[in-house]
Amino acid sequence: MLRGLRLAFTIIFCSACLIFVLSVAGLSPETNDSVEYQNAAHNLLKNNLLYAGEINKSIDYRLFSKRTAGYPLFLIFQNNVSWVVGLASALLLILNYFLGLGILSTLTKKRKANHTYSWIFLLNVPLFLHTSFVMADLLLASIINLAVFVHCQKQTPWCKKIVTLSVLWCLGVLVKPVILPSILLSPIVFAYLGFKQRKFYFSSLLPGLVFVLVSFFNQQQTGVFEYSSISTINLGQYNSKLLIAEKYGYDSAQSYAFKSEFMVPRNKDAYLNYKKNLQYLATETIFTNWPSYLKIHLLGSVKMILDPGRYELYTFLGIAPSAFSLTEMIYAKDWQKLKLFMFSDIWVLLVFAVLFIVNVFKFLVFAFSLKKLREYLYFSFIFLYFFAVVGPVGAARFMLPISVLYLVFCSVGWARVSDFFQKRSKS
Repeated sequence: MLRGLRLAFTIIFCSACLIFVLSVAGLSPETNDSVEYQNAAHNLLKNNLLYAGEINKSIDYRLFSKRTAGYPLFLIFQNNVSWVVGLASALLLILNYFLGLGILSTLTKKRKANHTYSWIFLLNVPLFLHTSFVMADLLLASIINLAVFVHCQKQTPWCKKIVTLSVLWCLGVLVKPVILPSILLSPIVFAYLGFKQRKFYFSSLLPGLVFVLVSFFNQQQTGVFEYSSISTINLGQYNSKLLIAEKYGYDSAQSYAFKSEFMVPRNKDAYLNYKKNLQYLATETIFTNWPSYLKIHLLGSVKMILDPGRYELYTFLGIAPSAFSLTEMIYAKDWQKLKLFMFSDIWVLLVFAVLFIVNVFKFLVFAFSLKKLREYLYFSFIFLYFFAVVGPVGAARFMLPISVLYLVFCSVGWARVSDFFQKRSKS
């Protein structure tokens, strides 16, 4: 058992070293997101602007608030040097592995669970591939896993625990806006903890304070009081557009994206109108067709769980992406285009098939851990939150912030399954 654990960690460590070598060689894959994060870091350092585009080109006012400051500051701290960023990512990968082991130890003392966790960690291909990307997902996962680990330490005094969790919550919100809606619940959570401990902790106000300060800063740049423009962009370009694809077909979705409401805002007045008009168009589209939207929203959550990591593998291997959106083709039932797309690289398709089977297995054993989720309500909240907020565009990358926690409970579930069959065989 211990030999298997050592072997698994050796492979993980070697993978982290490979990521570092790729970074040193300048072979780390580049994505649109990574370019925007690097631009934001450069502009923040050189121009005192959190702008995710090139400042010497036509201004897109959405890019003043699209990327929050957390990850650009993380890049600045590393002087935005590729090999340093690669080293940091490799260390974060190893850190997340051990944080997962630490969390798992609070749930079960069974060695078979540790063994299972180590090996399915190796099969989490999107996590390893994302480690080589200049993207915020791995950093957010580290913050979430650290927060859960802190919460699981029963010997830590509540006062220190609440302060630490408040700070980590702030950091998480600064890294990616995906957890921004959770701020609405922060007063409830900390009020409950304060009531339980008969003491109010002013640190509980920090997440809300971060929201106000960042939104105010963005208002100075764009004229709009908002935390991030990414919510409006996702609402229009993904949520409502995918709904149109599912309801009326792929061609209708493409025509929908060319409406005047989607025009790039070049000044403050244009951005204000863009945000107002696009939000109205998208919300009206969704509420008018809410049964269809609910269906694709739920399918997005399922897709996030089962996605083998198509985007990650294609990006890592440098395979040119399709001119068509895979998700749109599925929702629009454009089977001909989908067939041509899927069978263009047979060997890649085989890899996807294997990883898909692995993901199905992980989900099934995860289901056996639901009893533990009932015992630890905060785990249930974390999973339900991410499953709910992902939306129709669900993909493996959106699973990354909770992927290690997911593997922890998969390991707990597999331990329960194996114990069940052992008892059956003995009886």
